[in-house]
Amino acid sequence: MFIRNGQNAANTQTSSTVFDISELNKKQKQSRIHKIHKTSKTKINRFGEYISARKYYILIVSFVYLIGLIIGSVLVKNLDKKEVFDLCLSVDGYFSGINSINMTVRILSDIALNTAFLFVIYISGATVFSPFICSAFCLYKGLSGGFITGIYMIGGSTPFHLGICAVSFVLYLFVMMFFIIACSESMSFSSFLFKGEENFKNNMSFKNISVYSSRYLLFLVLISLSITVKTIALSLIYTALG
Repeated sequence: MFIRNGQNAANTQTSSTVFDISELNKKQKQSRIHKIHKTSKTKINRFGEYISARKYYILIVSFVYLIGLIIGSVLVKNLDKKEVFDLCLSVDGYFSGINSINMTVRILSDIALNTAFLFVIYISGATVFSPFICSAFCLYKGLSGGFITGIYMIGGSTPFHLGICAVSFVLYLFVMMFFIIACSESMSFSSFLFKGEENFKNNMSFKNISVYSSRYLLFLVLISLSITVKTIALSLIYTALG
C-alpha cells in the first residue's frame, strides 16, 4: 500500500513537471513572439520618424521628378510617329533575345551607372549645392522615365507594350523611391551641416559621417536589388511573351 501510494505520488509529480515544462515552453514562445513583434513595431516607428523628419525634402524632389515625367511624355508626343516607332523597336531590341551573359553584363553596367549617380548625391550632402544637384538628378530621371514610358504607349500601342509599360514603370518607381529617399538624406545632411559656420566642424564629426555613410550603403544595396529585379523581370516577360 505504501509502495502504491509512493508510485502515485511520483506519477503525479512527473505529470506536474511535464505540465510545468510545457507551460514554460509555451510562455517562452509567446515571449519571443512578443519581442519580435515589439522589435518590428519599433523599427517601423523609427522608419516612420525618419521619413517624417525629411518629408519636405521628399516632397520637393518628388515634385521635381513628377515634372520631369510630364515633360518627358510631352517630348515624345512632339516627335514624328516613325521616330517614335523606331525608338520603340530599339527598346524592344534591348530586352528581347537576351541570354544569361548579356543579362549579367547589363545588370552590372546599370548598377555601376546608378552607383555613380548615388555617389554624386552622397558627396553633394557635404556641400551647399545638394538641393540643386538632387533636383537636377530627379528632373533628369523624370525626363528619361517619361520619355521611355511615352515611347511604349505611343510607339507600341499594343496590349503587350501597354503591359510592359505598366510593369516597367512600377519597377522603375521602386528604384526611384530609394533614390528620392537618398536625395532627401543628402539635402537634410547638407542643411544640418550648414546651419551655422561655428557648428560646421562639430557637425562634421566622424560619428555623423559614419551614420550618413552607412545609410548610403543601405541605399546602394536596395537600389542594386531593385535594378536586378527590374532587368530580370522585363527580360523574362520579353522572352515569354515578346
